[in-house]
Amino acid sequence: MLSGKLWPAHPHPYPDELLSSWLVRVAHANGLKVQTFCHLEFGLNHQVWNRDIDRLAPDWILERMGQATGLPVDSVRSTTLLSYLGCLHLQRPSSGQLRWILPLQIYHRMRHGFGLQYCPRCLADDQEPYFRRAWRVAFYTFCPRHNVMLQDRCPACGSGVAFHRLGLGQSQLLDHLSLSICAYCDFDLRQAIATSIEDGDDKVFYLWHKALMLTTGNRGTEASSSPNYLDVLHHFCKLCTSRRLALQLRAYLCAQKGNTHVSLAQARMLFEQRSVSERHHVFGLALWLLDQWPARLLQAHKDHAVRYNELLKDFDNPPDWYSQTVHKLPPSRGQNI
Repeated sequence: MLSGKLWPAHPHPYPDELLSSWLVRVAHANGLKVQTFCHLEFGLNHQVWNRDIDRLAPDWILERMGQATGLPVDSVRSTTLLSYLGCLHLQRPSSGQLRWILPLQIYHRMRHGFGLQYCPRCLADDQEPYFRRAWRVAFYTFCPRHNVMLQDRCPACGSGVAFHRLGLGQSQLLDHLSLSICAYCDFDLRQAIATSIEDGDDKVFYLWHKALMLTTGNRGTEASSSPNYLDVLHHFCKLCTSRRLALQLRAYLCAQKGNTHVSLAQARMLFEQRSVSERHHVFGLALWLLDQWPARLLQAHKDHAVRYNELLKDFDNPPDWYSQTVHKLPPSRGQNI
């Protein structure tokens, strides 16, 4: 183990920094590759990178990070996705998909998903590039500071972000190794081309910005700042990606909203597993449908774009304001309640 109660270099986390990002920066600040650092500090019996430590950080990581950096454990825990409990979701299952959180899809320490997004301009602006908690949120598809789309993979080689693998296979760690470097092809993610977003619907983007504020701790008190509101949005996203219903509903919403219809991957996958471009498209439609509640939903049902039974199917514990409206709808023709 490194000598002393505190590590020789013990930088504190940057604003909204992920635990995994912070841990890698600490290792590099102490002149060690992250695998070597973790073996020294946590022992060979404690594997760090075979799990999503940002979602399921074990106590032995949180406690050691606190002891060796001089921070309270609660401050260390705030760098994890645990702080979204009660905000983005009301339950925290130990396994399976966590609502609104992008999965890393870890298998044998390899990440097969694209669960860590980034803004090239944020990384370029950082004095020391780091990765934010908010970039793990599925509806955080654009940067509200730079008004550009986030990216979820290296544009040079197509690999997902895996900064914990930096330095693997190298005899020594390069000085000032940046987290912005792709661990697979050495492309600097700060050089990725940033695509501006189109503010085609001011009201939708106003609501979207309010939702993004939830991910950085500004929760507010309005309905659009409640988990129940996000639960309904999540259900609408699920309807818009349903293999059976989605084509009809999305085509209808695109026509009403004036959007170009975007084809989605046909594979069976959850909203959180989809690419950033697909999630951006779908979440914008869901926001538009929920706006002016309940007028747009009532019209969509009247126009046969969505069926009565789909509005409550597989929707556990819908909020009263939603279920009461749906129960007032007449069943679709030939359909039993």
